[in-house]
Amino acid sequence: MPVALDRRTRRDADLRHVDVETFVVADFPSLAARNGAVVARGIEVLNAPSLAVEVSDQAWSFTRAGDTLTASPGIADGAVVVTFSAEEFSDWVQNQRSFNSMLTARNLRYRGGSERDISVWDSLWLSLLEGWPVVDDALAFHDRHGDPLALDRVFTPDDDPADIAHFLREAGYLHLRGWTDPADMRRISDDIDRVLPNYREGDGRSWWATLADGTRRCVRLQEFVEHSPTTAAILRGDRWDRLRRVIAADDDLVQGPVQGRCIEALIKPVGVVAGPSDVSFHRDCHLGRHAYRCSSTVVGISVTESSEANGQLRVIAGSHRILMPVEVAKTEPYLPVVAVPTVPGDLTVHLSCTLHESTPPRLHERRVMYAGFGLAARRRPRRRRPRAGRTPRARHRHTA
Repeated sequence: MPVALDRRTRRDADLRHVDVETFVVADFPSLAARNGAVVARGIEVLNAPSLAVEVSDQAWSFTRAGDTLTASPGIADGAVVVTFSAEEFSDWVQNQRSFNSMLTARNLRYRGGSERDISVWDSLWLSLLEGWPVVDDALAFHDRHGDPLALDRVFTPDDDPADIAHFLREAGYLHLRGWTDPADMRRISDDIDRVLPNYREGDGRSWWATLADGTRRCVRLQEFVEHSPTTAAILRGDRWDRLRRVIAADDDLVQGPVQGRCIEALIKPVGVVAGPSDVSFHRDCHLGRHAYRCSSTVVGISVTESSEANGQLRVIAGSHRILMPVEVAKTEPYLPVVAVPTVPGDLTVHLSCTLHESTPPRLHERRVMYAGFGLAARRRPRRRRPRAGRTPRARHRHTA
């Protein structure tokens, strides 16, 4: 059964402060009963150590015991140990932040293990919270009729919308052709050249990278739609709205106003040695909050061609169904890695929880734009009374 786009199970309105003892006593037993088996299987297959958490003067270890996960006081032998503040722990056990988020912010404190161990436990912990398996030996890819799915398929507007929607939910990505006019891409590339001098490093609306010769290049232009009538026309066009409806199928996807940062223009120069240009395998939800906002759909518009020579999108098929750790994906992926070469005007779509990467160009600069569609907002639920020992968090008042 393909995965539904709306995977939200948590709301910001329900956030509260969760201390480690209350979590272990009140929350962990039911989580282990529901999801302990899939976590234990992941620990076994990925050869993961136990995880120990330290919060103030308390320490608890989470360890595989047969086909489930157990919690015990103290630090287990051979465990990777993570030290939290009380606030960090509360955020972590509610999927507000992940280990990867803390690594990126350079405030994750751990010992006794490797970055791979941390990445594996990032996935195992989300598996415990959400039941999303880390491994599944029976995973397969099928079309709507039960036949094997061709993972390199390219869809046109003439294809059956049900096949397109099914493929996205089954594989986690799409490659589309014929949904935009290639001639528009030449005009958009000219718009990029024309507006580039208006961006300055540190302006808050552009990203910059360093090339091998030491020069600094602008690699991401935000608020680009304000400078490109052709781009604005695409996002306001009937074909774009049809795409949204085809992708949505039975889910409710929305597009924000065509203004501001609704789309970004990216330049991928050859020879980047530092800066946010090409990013190895990651999920767009790998900093946390998967359970609050996934899955949005990210749509790439190929302004220039993409290929092995000038860089391209690569996705890991099915990684929105199997919670492969990011560090494992980089070195030893156990799901199909699919390159998506494009011609000008092609579109790519990936889900926010599909592992994907951008490979660096070797011969020619690449240009691409990214926009997308998000899940419709949910109605605010009736506020629940906090459970004993927990207090609401005043800084989270909005609905996911």
